Amino acid sequence: MKYENDFLLKLYKDLLETRLLEIKMTDLYAESRVPGHIHSGTGQEAAFVGVLATRKPGDYFKLPHRVVSSAYLVGDPLDTFFGEILAKKTGNSGGRGGINHLGRLCDGVLGMSGTLGCDAAIPVGAAMTIEAEGRDNVAFFFVGDGATNRGPVYEAMTLAADWKLPVVFVCINNGFAISTPITYASPVPNVMADKAAGFNMPAVIVDGTDVLDTYEGASKIVEGVRAGNGPAVIECKCCRWRGHFEGDPGNYKPKEEQEAWLKKDPIPRFKTFLLENKILTAEEIAALDQQVKDEMAEAIRFADESPDPAVETVVQDIYSDIVEEVRAR
Repeated sequence: MKYENDFLLKLYKDLLETRLLEIKMTDLYAESRVPGHIHSGTGQEAAFVGVLATRKPGDYFKLPHRVVSSAYLVGDPLDTFFGEILAKKTGNSGGRGGINHLGRLCDGVLGMSGTLGCDAAIPVGAAMTIEAEGRDNVAFFFVGDGATNRGPVYEAMTLAADWKLPVVFVCINNGFAISTPITYASPVPNVMADKAAGFNMPAVIVDGTDVLDTYEGASKIVEGVRAGNGPAVIECKCCRWRGHFEGDPGNYKPKEEQEAWLKKDPIPRFKTFLLENKILTAEEIAALDQQVKDEMAEAIRFADESPDPAVETVVQDIYSDIVEEVRAR
């Protein structure tokens, strides 16, 4: 497949930004500046960047706890991104949601759930909105291999398939559900793609460490969903380099297997491709790297200087407020 240079440059910038954001978040957490848990997505960037390169305005996104920086990919400004992570008033939720609960409906980000898999019906509901409004958009549901085994995921897949709703189920298969290997938890190696036929859904399996392979597989699937053919599955094979959360040493992961995955780092793989094809020079890559780091530093400075949320805001925008607002109409 032939690509425009601008598209390849955008892919690399997205990869680089996602990687540097994931690293920066773990650094901030190590400095005890981030309330809550960090679930590092370092190593999984290409799976998100490749799939999300197929997005268009009006799409919806149900994002997971790992590779939180994917919220930035779909529009969350760095100021509000770091504002929420550092629990500041300038964050998406005024600093009350925290890193695992980013949401920004104006960008289509449907928020994040406290537990995984139980939120599978939310993108299906968003897809019903798309269908009712007659748009050619889709709702992306990102889910880990472990959470795919939860009942709500299959209920959501059943409804989406029955009603031919425009949902793209994206399984990020990094081989482990916390510490449980997929070989133990699933009777099939491709935990979601191998089961897609049971829902009459097309599926594709991609190398989630290769951004172009991911994009090419995802683009065909997403095109079919946009055309009104009903939901489909994308399964991205990749690896999380760190533990399930920061503080988890990940000793349950076989050393040889981990080392093999580390050699498939998506950033240098794509960088080599760009250099060999003369899309970018080494100097341009270095300049881009510094630009992204400078932008992050400025956003963090802004967040540090922003006010903390007031104590009384802890009871604002909760469910009871919404109920009262609806009753008052």
